[in-house]
Amino acid sequence: MTPNCPSFKAAFLKNMAALHLPAPDSLWTTATTAISNVSAMLTAISKLGADATLAEIAGATTGLELLGSAGAFMAAGYTGACIGSLIVAADASMVCTSGGEALATVSEWGRKNGILVPPAILVQLQRDPAPLMPGSPYQPGYARRIAATSSRKAA
Repeated sequence: MTPNCPSFKAAFLKNMAALHLPAPDSLWTTATTAISNVSAMLTAISKLGADATLAEIAGATTGLELLGSAGAFMAAGYTGACIGSLIVAADASMVCTSGGEALATVSEWGRKNGILVPPAILVQLQRDPAPLMPGSPYQPGYARRIAATSSRKAA
């Protein structure tokens, strides 16, 4: 029997939905598009800082304006969710069960794809690896856990 394997986009969107996070369709159509968008997010975070909101990232980049609708989320948390969803979508059978495994998985994924994942993102995913845990009971609360709570608020 052949397994029912979802498309990259379907698996990515399903993982983001499980995290209760918005994911504009056009930004995540293929692995190549998703990697490009995550790279742009990482570049913006490196310039704006790990405590930037998604609205600030959307305003500082070209092509990611659709993310402005999710502006109240911490960019590091959202980007971590995107990286996790990218990995889950690329390998639907992978399930990380601990922060240490998440850290190793994301680091290895970054090396293989030539993407430097900043320490702030690695720390976020180590602290809360829910984006890398499809079907986990911890996924639904992820959006609440990464909601911006600092003095920096969405624009």
